[in-house]
Amino acid sequence: MTSSDFPPPPPHNPYVTPSAPPPPYPPAYGSTEPTHPIPPYQPRPASAWSWRSTLVGAVAGGVLATTVAVPVTWAITSIATDRAADSPSGQQQTPTVPDTPDEQSPFGTDPFGGQAPGQDDQSGGSTNSGTGNWKDATTEQSQGVVLINTRTTSGGGAGTGLVLESDGLVLTNYHVVEGSTEVQVTVASSGVQYVGTVVGRDQEADVALLQLADASDLDTVKLDDDGDPAVSDDVTAVGNAQGQGFLSAAPGEVVALDRSIDTQAEGPVVGEHLTGLIQTDAYVVGGFSGGALLDDEGEVVGITTAASSGGAAESYAVPIESALDVVEQIQDGDEGDGVQVGPSAYLGLSIATDQGSVQVAQIQSGGAAQEAGVEAGATITGLGDTEITSYDDLRSALATYEPGDTAKLRWTDADGQSHEATVTLGESPVN
Repeated sequence: MTSSDFPPPPPHNPYVTPSAPPPPYPPAYGSTEPTHPIPPYQPRPASAWSWRSTLVGAVAGGVLATTVAVPVTWAITSIATDRAADSPSGQQQTPTVPDTPDEQSPFGTDPFGGQAPGQDDQSGGSTNSGTGNWKDATTEQSQGVVLINTRTTSGGGAGTGLVLESDGLVLTNYHVVEGSTEVQVTVASSGVQYVGTVVGRDQEADVALLQLADASDLDTVKLDDDGDPAVSDDVTAVGNAQGQGFLSAAPGEVVALDRSIDTQAEGPVVGEHLTGLIQTDAYVVGGFSGGALLDDEGEVVGITTAASSGGAAESYAVPIESALDVVEQIQDGDEGDGVQVGPSAYLGLSIATDQGSVQVAQIQSGGAAQEAGVEAGATITGLGDTEITSYDDLRSALATYEPGDTAKLRWTDADGQSHEATVTLGESPVN
């Protein structure tokens, strides 16, 4: 498989900066989004695309794709720290409201010095841009770091990963591979490419474990063995900035520990609650997700996970110890506490998320839903013992099943008639 089999890198302009709300501002208003880029550029209004638009339909493995995409950013509804003393000021820090730009490109403000969508700069060299202070990652910083490209049902994306074992065990964020149908992994130091398979994931922790096919003798990252970093420690985020195809390094300092971020729900996407994060002032953007947060000894202390979309140098990372706890659970085959090993259960239908209910948009031929007699225009009302009134209900209900399990599916057709059938859930083709 070659890189030509995958979508081109996303445009250098994936963020939409939301307008500031009218005063008074909420206590912790801000905008933070996972740093996974959106699908390849198409000339649509800003509200029509999101990196989540390619992912949301496949979260539970039971839905092919959503009909309507959702807004680009996750808005923070609250930020807190369990140890306020870790903040230099001793106080909880509140993100500032981003300025509303005078002019916006189709995907919002351009943080890359005015480069237009679709113009790729993959020549290497200095990657300093905007308020960022990037440099090409050094050989030492690149050790064990890989570039990840994904194909989804409606586009593609790019991110970063960390080689944990020489036979191709790779750690990344789940949102980097969420909803993907194919995963291509390139070793940054050599350019050698592999096909990746998702072994397991924990959506709540935003951690996924990949296995590279036929990999051997790979260099691995150096993992920190000194415990969590301290506030004011120097760190460097290393990642595949904007899916550019090479690694950039963004220096910074640890701002706070044990950060918790509550994100605001957008359309069919439920708000996420990420806890125990390392906050830094490294300026990272889309594509850094899943990449290494290195300490001054070049050891991995975290995995870059989220960043401010308002232009501020504000980013968050999952501590490496927390991520490795998930890895161990996956390797042990221990499902529970949000961990899922292997493929998801699959209904074989897509949901029209703009209808205010769980309305079926399309049915996959040969899938469980078709065999049960579900048709487009129907509304899903129940799965097993769970009443379904929202997309999140359906996603959560499906997550409790394995491929091959049977469950009672309930729905009303377009004429309002109620139906019920026992279905055998398939194996999801999406991660």
